[in-house]
Amino acid sequence: MRVLSKFLLAFIASGVLYLRQPERVLDAPIGTEKFGQLIAGLSEPEGYFDSDNFVSNEAAYLRVLPAMNRLAIRGGAYLGVGPDQNYTYIAEMRPRLAVILDIRRQNALQHLYFKALFQLSRDRDEYLERLFGRLLAPHAKNEKISELLRRSDQAPRDPAFISLKIAEAIAAMQAWNIGLTHEDFKAVEYIAYAFVNGGPDIKFTSYNRAPRPHHPSYRSLLEARDPNGAQLSYLAQEDRFRTVKELHRENRIVPVVGDFGGPSAFHQVAQELRSRGLEVKCFYASNVEFYLFRTERWHSYLGNLRVLPLAQDSYIIRSYANMWQAHPAQVPGSYMTTVMQSLNTFLANEAAGRNETYWDLVTRDYIIQ
Repeated sequence: MRVLSKFLLAFIASGVLYLRQPERVLDAPIGTEKFGQLIAGLSEPEGYFDSDNFVSNEAAYLRVLPAMNRLAIRGGAYLGVGPDQNYTYIAEMRPRLAVILDIRRQNALQHLYFKALFQLSRDRDEYLERLFGRLLAPHAKNEKISELLRRSDQAPRDPAFISLKIAEAIAAMQAWNIGLTHEDFKAVEYIAYAFVNGGPDIKFTSYNRAPRPHHPSYRSLLEARDPNGAQLSYLAQEDRFRTVKELHRENRIVPVVGDFGGPSAFHQVAQELRSRGLEVKCFYASNVEFYLFRTERWHSYLGNLRVLPLAQDSYIIRSYANMWQAHPAQVPGSYMTTVMQSLNTFLANEAAGRNETYWDLVTRDYIIQ
């Protein structure tokens, strides 16, 4: 019996040690070939949206950062939509894998262009030089983003410098050999010159309509402060820039062409996440739900969410346009309100039929801090 007891104790102890092993994580960087396969394999045919959407129109997007920190939303998988607002949430969350789905192929190409800029830039200075096509004067380290942008404003425009920097980015993208076409690179040039010509004051615009007065400039988005007064955009601090740069270097930010109510992208993403032992911790949906709510694609959208491997503590970040009725959490003077909600609570509310209106959707069980 004593021998048997010792055996059982040893077995139990070894079991405890086994149970305490960390869950499987994505340790090795994703190779360039695999990265290209992911973009192609996870994507579905593109659709239409009436804006280039080069930059966000959500001035209060940092409102949820204290909540992300308090709820310890870290690691796992991140899903998002649209332009580089995603990078700020990614810098805060530090996921093992980030997938950015957008109905427009141009959005995927924009993120690949940004990836090239990160690859070629040692720091924020060089990144902004390449993004806006202006050579910045020397400066002190850890400069505030406002000063970086001010120096960009003061830098001279040199067409030769602009052409060189865009050509270097395109050459870097061509070297990846991930199946980009001649038309893709023409689209990349279009994106690059939009930022060069618009500079820090580029704004969200819709086709055939001038920028609205309430749309924030890119400058104001990069200089934005969270509710605690901290400037926390991905370009506001060098360490946040380096976080995104490293994730890009390891090919962990994957741009995908996908429709929230589409037939395959979410399913392919779900399969890929499961194969890597990853669960979705955060899903930035912007205001895409507004265009889907109670249409024939709403049911497909909910089904796409339910197929994802969701963590028990997963959250959705959504924005609401204060056009007809001001959201209770509206930041004074801000056209868009950004809030969070538990993803599992959202899906439970839907299953119970609690969201009869879009107002119910954006105001029920929301989290801001």
